Amino acid sequence: MGDSMSKPNEELSKSDEELSKLYDILGAAKTDKDYALRVAYRARIHEYKNDRLKTPENRKIKPENFRLICRAYETLSDHDKRKKYHLDGEWIQDVPLEKYTLQQLAAEPELVRQLKIRLQNATLRDINAQNSQTGHTALYCAARTGNVEAVYYLTEQGAEPDLAQRTGSTALHVAAFYGHPEVVRCLLESGADYRKKNGGKSTAEDESFNDDVKQMFTELKNTPFVQAAADQLDWFKDNISNMSQHIDEEYYVQRQTLLHCASKKGYIDLVRWLVEERKANLDIIDINLNSPLHLAAHGGHKSVVEYLLNRGANPLLLNKWCLTAEQEGIIHETTITDLFQLMHK
Repeated sequence: MGDSMSKPNEELSKSDEELSKLYDILGAAKTDKDYALRVAYRARIHEYKNDRLKTPENRKIKPENFRLICRAYETLSDHDKRKKYHLDGEWIQDVPLEKYTLQQLAAEPELVRQLKIRLQNATLRDINAQNSQTGHTALYCAARTGNVEAVYYLTEQGAEPDLAQRTGSTALHVAAFYGHPEVVRCLLESGADYRKKNGGKSTAEDESFNDDVKQMFTELKNTPFVQAAADQLDWFKDNISNMSQHIDEEYYVQRQTLLHCASKKGYIDLVRWLVEERKANLDIIDINLNSPLHLAAHGGHKSVVEYLLNRGANPLLLNKWCLTAEQEGIIHETTITDLFQLMHK
């Protein structure tokens, strides 16, 4: 009688022990809700980040260990996967490299080379692809783990920093919350809009984890390109006489002008002011050979495309994917391409 009564308790005890393993990997508790899981993941990310600053022989956290942490968070942060794990203890621990998503590759600093190989012939649509459930992009996942090399690579390829995931947060939000000032810098210099709010009505700056992140916002919000990305026309009108940069200055890693930035975002009033008041060059190309017209067409900004065409922007320029601005606009069906067809008549 004693034996048969003790067996279920032993099985329950074993089950509890099995379930705790995944939480232990993440450094979380089984009772933790979403926010606490994010905080635990952040702590693990910073442990790994600091460990990678050491010489290889002195590092204590192997890439395989961090990989497990990433898989643990993937499981526990997904309500359905977490529920399944609690029911049967199952979770995906090992993912073959060839089965990795772009998001998974971008999250691990040791896999930057594989990420670059995967994206060798990728289009902007491929680079900006979002997970169907979470809305995460590769840039979002790289920003979250502080994978600076991947963030720089993705933004250089034209990754869109303002794409929001399921809860409305952008790559800038997650870089700020997870405490990566160097990533915040890269994203702001790549055209992230610091005004964007997530589902909780917080800006990325509101989410800042530490003073280093806050200082980065303070410093860069005084620069022309970052203000252009936030559509601050009044700021330009007030500060134009104090600006040392030429209106056609090509900024940062993407080599984009203020007109590139405003056109990409669809800020028609700022576009008009730059062209009409400051005589901005319409046809300067960036690191990916995109003109402002390319970026406006890709973004589906009808009023900007129409304006640039009417002002004489060259529609025949080819970007690095050998696409004209009209071809970039095809993703918006006929909304953009009709504007080019009217010009041909």
